[in-house]
Amino acid sequence: MEALAQALTSEAARRYASALFDLAQSGGQLSAVQSAFAGFAKTVAGNDDLSSLIASPLFKREDKAATLTKLAEKADLPALLVKFLGTMALNGRAADLPAAQAAFETLYDKQRGVERAVVRTAKEMTPAQRERLSGIIAKSVGGEVELTTEVDADLIGGVQLRIGSKLVDASLKAKLERMNTAMKGA
Repeated sequence: MEALAQALTSEAARRYASALFDLAQSGGQLSAVQSAFAGFAKTVAGNDDLSSLIASPLFKREDKAATLTKLAEKADLPALLVKFLGTMALNGRAADLPAAQAAFETLYDKQRGVERAVVRTAKEMTPAQRERLSGIIAKSVGGEVELTTEVDADLIGGVQLRIGSKLVDASLKAKLERMNTAMKGA
């Protein structure tokens, strides 16, 4: 899901995220805003009504801004984030909020020197496997890694590893597909 949000990040969402990042950093609120924004994004993703409100062109900008502002204030989010959410909604960019959050997260990770990696496997990894893979990736990228794991039984075996925009597909499914393509071409 995170990779999809990053892929769909619009230029406007990146600009808004960059402005929020700069304001939060200069105000000494970077960590608080990051945490609150991530929590807000998780809430939106888990609530169909709120997701519909944000994405729907049927609701007026002012209504979206008022609703988001009230929700953010009730959730006791930092004032900077409350204003940011309202501003995006008033400017007709409420639908870009998930993408702005993903862009903000990317800026936050870059500032801290953290790489995010997603590994997909056919079955759940053990803690020891996660730890070992995390160490290998950290050495490879030369920094700290936040590893997220996903299970996809369709892979049959092996792994898919995504670091940023790079994908390494060493799954059995991909190998079989390459073999099938090679045989068709022969």
